[in-house]
Amino acid sequence: MSTFLTLNKSLYTRRITDAVDLLVLLLAPLSGLLHPNAKVYYESVVYLFLILAVPLVLFSFLFYRFSESNGERIQGERKKTPPLLYEAFGSVRAMFVVACMAGWPVGMYRIGIPTGLVWTLQEMGLTWWMVVLEMYAGIMLVDAMTYWKHRLLHTRLFFAFHKHHHTFRDPTPFSGFAVGPVETVLTFWPLLLICFPVAKHFAPLYFTAIGGFVILNLYLHCGVTFAWLEKFLSRVGLNSSAWHNVHHCDVNANFGEVSFIWDKICKTTKEDFAKKKAAKA
Repeated sequence: MSTFLTLNKSLYTRRITDAVDLLVLLLAPLSGLLHPNAKVYYESVVYLFLILAVPLVLFSFLFYRFSESNGERIQGERKKTPPLLYEAFGSVRAMFVVACMAGWPVGMYRIGIPTGLVWTLQEMGLTWWMVVLEMYAGIMLVDAMTYWKHRLLHTRLFFAFHKHHHTFRDPTPFSGFAVGPVETVLTFWPLLLICFPVAKHFAPLYFTAIGGFVILNLYLHCGVTFAWLEKFLSRVGLNSSAWHNVHHCDVNANFGEVSFIWDKICKTTKEDFAKKKAAKA
């Protein structure tokens, strides 16, 4: 009886989660009807989706082939072919939601409405070193946001929205952005800040940071390690493939998505949990 109730509750939760994810997937493009120029918005969404999804799938494929042939496997030799198409579908779906969100500031920019996206230091009103410092501070804020968002998604109330990503226990680069619509919004909502002129973003560094995050995320999910890269990333405080792979294996450890710093501060590393378990024994 208890097992039946548990299964029934799980099915009920899954249905609610799927319904909310579907609602987000529908509302994301429909939001464009409220844009100052709906036609330009939807054109922008199409362009952005192609710009985001096509290179992502291509680079995921190239990264996958290269890493499987040259890297050192973390979980040992794969016993079966990974669900590449399913992983790719999740990432492409996420890029659609991202395109719908980014379509707002991009569409505004295209029709001449002021946004926070600027291309010169004069527009920023800052010097080079100040812009770099501001970007670094921004990365630290994003790192904190993604860490606590990740912790939130591992609570009983919200894990159903994150569970899709954890179906890939031995991930490949195709699963790097394979998250549900709700999680996509929780991760990429800062894109909407560009809609406000006061929230200035220096485009050259902003797009460089985004590109760096994409490349890092592909490596975090490739399932292999390169010794020199692991050493470099650890020295600059960034996450690595070996570090993040632990999260896919153990689920409740190593939550950092950009850096491991918050895991160290909050004692949520695999080693910290092992110490707590040993202390209780």
